[in-house]
Amino acid sequence: MHSSRFLVLLLTAALMFVGCPKDDDDSSDTPSVTDNASGSVTSTTSGTIETPLGAQIVVPVGAVPTTESGATGTMVFSIELNNSISVTVPEGESMTSDVYQFGPEGFTFARPVEIAVPVPGEGDPGELSLWRRNPTTGTPEYFSSQYDAATRTVRAQTYQLSPWFITGHSVQDDASGCLHVTNGGSSWLNVCVDEYTLEYPAQTDWIPEAGQGVLYAPFGTIGWAHEGNWYLPQGTYTFCLQRESEINPGEYYHIFTDPITIANAWHYNAPDCANLSNSSFVDAQAGRCTCIPTPTTSVGTGDIQVTLTWYNVAPLDLDLWVQDPTGDWCYYGNGQAPNVTATGGQLDRDNLCGNYENGRPENIYWTTTPPAGEYVVAVDWFYGCGEDHGAQAINVRTVVGGTTRTFNTSIGVDEQMKEITRFTISGSTVTMLPPRSDVLYDNVVRPAKN
Repeated sequence: MHSSRFLVLLLTAALMFVGCPKDDDDSSDTPSVTDNASGSVTSTTSGTIETPLGAQIVVPVGAVPTTESGATGTMVFSIELNNSISVTVPEGESMTSDVYQFGPEGFTFARPVEIAVPVPGEGDPGELSLWRRNPTTGTPEYFSSQYDAATRTVRAQTYQLSPWFITGHSVQDDASGCLHVTNGGSSWLNVCVDEYTLEYPAQTDWIPEAGQGVLYAPFGTIGWAHEGNWYLPQGTYTFCLQRESEINPGEYYHIFTDPITIANAWHYNAPDCANLSNSSFVDAQAGRCTCIPTPTTSVGTGDIQVTLTWYNVAPLDLDLWVQDPTGDWCYYGNGQAPNVTATGGQLDRDNLCGNYENGRPENIYWTTTPPAGEYVVAVDWFYGCGEDHGAQAINVRTVVGGTTRTFNTSIGVDEQMKEITRFTISGSTVTMLPPRSDVLYDNVVRPAKN
């Protein structure tokens, strides 16, 4: 097996090189090379979304959260190669892959999904690290991962999706360590770090926080249906183990381990891992592990789905607007659930000052077959919630006729009705169009909110 931050033994497969990522700003949304894919998965199904160059999202059964009403949820997962996304390469690392944007962003899954990023080129790339860009801070976050020589990809499991990339660096033997986990039960097992003391405190960036890293199971065994290794710095850990009731889905229970010391360095040809095997939940406590993130409910999807996501710790009320070919706008004042617009548009999630959550997406979708013609997508800065803000980075993803497109841009303070994109529907043909700067929305009324 191979883990990022540790030496690769052998590489056998090759992929086409698709270009070096750039450190441009996020105003451009058009990648220089196309390597995209999308697909729908429900709460009761599994699925694999894969691009032509081998980037993947593997979604296990139960990963897609239910809706707020408890009904089966549906999510459209997407992968887009997008080197226009600005990423910071950590010190001592060198960029090895393209930047892949995985979606939907802003949601926390009920079970971890697996992502795979292709390694371009041929031959032995040496030591590899897998990173995601933190949506709030923009800083890179390290993930425990594994290299798959057969597909020439680096893989990891995560509760949340975002942009990901691979770096290379020189071999480091110190601070590396390994935990071997055996799932002694038949039900789903989640494991996370509750407390830790590191042998090398400088390696704190290797510790996954809630939603930023999970145990890595062998390929095809997400959820520890079998056994696998988790690569962590040397130190002493208390782990929290969580299971979900097989009788009452959504009901959880957990236990804490005694302190476990990871004392030996990991080597690719002789892994010497500490062991964790605990199938007894006799004295389990009710509820979830606090170090495992709580799932967010699914939103609606249809022939058209538009989702707005922004990340700001301080409350900020932005609004998503979508205009249909009749000139009618779907937004918080027209079509907010349980209502719909005349053509079937519905806003089913609104991130307000009063219920604000960092990264919580707003979502508009069509509940019926949408009419043919041109649609306009816009974002409005409604209110800063009494906080001081600068320009805000935003992420708008469109799903039209099953094809996704993500726009990474920003909106200025108090900027009203910033046009993001346009698209036309004619039969089965969808045409994406650039935003128009010559259209003013002075006549658009922005009603007050309760």
